[in-house]
Amino acid sequence: MSTWGRAARSRAPVRDSGYRLVNQLQDAESGRMLDSEIDSKSSGEHWIRYDTRVMIGLIMHSARLMMVFRMTLFWFLLASVIFPIAATAAEKRYTVKKNDTLTEIARRQGVSVAALMQLNGLKEPNQIYIGKVLRIAIPDRRPAAKRPTLDPALLKLLDETRITRKKWKYIVIHHSATESGSAKGMDLYHRQERHMENGLAYHFVIGNGKGMGDGEVVIGQRWTDQIRGGHLASESLNEQSVGICLVGNFDDNKPTQKQMNHLHALVDYLMRGCGLSGAAIKTHQQINPIHTRCPGTKFPVKTFLKELPAPKKKAA
Repeated sequence: MSTWGRAARSRAPVRDSGYRLVNQLQDAESGRMLDSEIDSKSSGEHWIRYDTRVMIGLIMHSARLMMVFRMTLFWFLLASVIFPIAATAAEKRYTVKKNDTLTEIARRQGVSVAALMQLNGLKEPNQIYIGKVLRIAIPDRRPAAKRPTLDPALLKLLDETRITRKKWKYIVIHHSATESGSAKGMDLYHRQERHMENGLAYHFVIGNGKGMGDGEVVIGQRWTDQIRGGHLASESLNEQSVGICLVGNFDDNKPTQKQMNHLHALVDYLMRGCGLSGAAIKTHQQINPIHTRCPGTKFPVKTFLKELPAPKKKAA
């Protein structure tokens, strides 16, 4: 079976024997050249008989094009539905009211004025008016990282001490400058070698796993009795400074993670108990009248001080 189609007059046929004209048409699928028959008619118009294979190829080619078009349209429509939702999921709307200012709106919504202006395409803060609808980005409400805490048993011991709040002005961080050590060993050394009547010069010691447990906190007698320390080269500073010593040589190694976690938690507790701010937290090097490297070059001073909490005063 064959079908008929009208040929363009401009096609230049090649004459064959008899009344038929032979022309070359290219198969749309295979790229092969197929013979078509052109018969001359009395009207002067030429008709081309297409081979069945040509028609099948054209139909299949058209079907593929239609399938590609439909798939493209499908994904386009799907994207147009999904992405606007994703883009607006973290936004809300606010209608400007009488006496509103962009600064006040930003403060109430917990965002910056710059962020409001950028999101709404505003060049000046005064480009708002009553009834204008503003897009407001919803602030990230993910919970903050949980701060380190002290062991409940240690907290119970700490709470047994009645803190003389007005006495303490500073909390000072030291290292032992030894690879290992313990509160008991330090106490013995301070009594026998340095002839300190009250023994251990510090109020607290935090172990590194060598001589004491890693992160273990020992409460010194000076803290429980609320008496002066012996860890600074100044009598007046010792009277008002709580001393915390971390076992380890931090010129050679960094403190362990457990030491830092428990140091954070202990300092948090002491800041609340003594009613101190972050400005009261010092290293031995920062506060001592005589130059010292303590607590060592590898102690993370800047990071530690930056992460200090805002003071929350403990009720007397």
